[in-house]
Amino acid sequence: MLLRQLQTFASIFELGSLTAAAEHLHLSQPAVSRQLKALEKELGAELCLRRGHAVLPTPGGEVVYAYAQRLMSLQRDLRQQVATLAAPGAGSLTLSCVDTVAVYTLPDLLQEFLREHPAVHVHVHTLPTRNAVAEVLGLEADLALTTTPVTHPRLRCLPLFEDPVALVASRGIAASLPPSPTLNELQDLPFIAYEAGTHLRALVDAVLEQHGIRPRIALEFDGHEAVREVLLRGLGVAFVPLSTARSDIAQGLLVRLEPDGLPGLSRQTSLVLPREGALTPAAKAFIDVAAARFAQREGTVGS
Repeated sequence: MLLRQLQTFASIFELGSLTAAAEHLHLSQPAVSRQLKALEKELGAELCLRRGHAVLPTPGGEVVYAYAQRLMSLQRDLRQQVATLAAPGAGSLTLSCVDTVAVYTLPDLLQEFLREHPAVHVHVHTLPTRNAVAEVLGLEADLALTTTPVTHPRLRCLPLFEDPVALVASRGIAASLPPSPTLNELQDLPFIAYEAGTHLRALVDAVLEQHGIRPRIALEFDGHEAVREVLLRGLGVAFVPLSTARSDIAQGLLVRLEPDGLPGLSRQTSLVLPREGALTPAAKAFIDVAAARFAQREGTVGS
């Protein structure tokens, strides 16, 4: 029970609110609150200060969090060591990754990894970047794959490849435009956008605003598949990660446009791992496979 309470407290500490921790742990908020109160009673100290919806750790909370991390790391190492003894060369690997990577990058990477390590059991959690990183911090996942660089004192971020953000349209819309539309022509196009608040939307909006373009947003979605479907139906144009559209472009279903005067946009797909602590053999092997695969594609992979 104490370890479960410590795990819950660690999520509160990392995510900064009871609501976010409850969502991350798939618990009700009252359940999270009860575990926090039980831990504070057990330790005889207040661990958090509430500031509206936010939760801030007390000095005692900072100390408890450090010990919680050590205990959860020991628990995880124990399970991995026992699994390794029971099945040498096997074990498990838990990956947290954003939706784009899970759908368009991970399948080929896993195929290569499992060809070399067929006895490893892989668990994949598809989450927003913030939650994927929180799982690595909370030792719920070995590694995370994100589409933005991550900076954290307890994490390392290995860039794997640059994923260009391309302006694409159906063949019908593209046929009515020059290959390199002008800024004025962009202004008049119906845009299909990703929902506000996402990193991709912020990236595109910032560049368009910098060039004085106020796009006419016709449709707005929170997922790549929905954007793809309306693009194929000719309902507008969209800036999308090239990895999500490469196959459709190759088949001639979508056309990549090259806007005149706009700089190239891209997102960096990265591998996130703990800075300290021993990685499992499976995690090390996955890092090696990913680094080798994308070093060939990009020329080099940073460390």
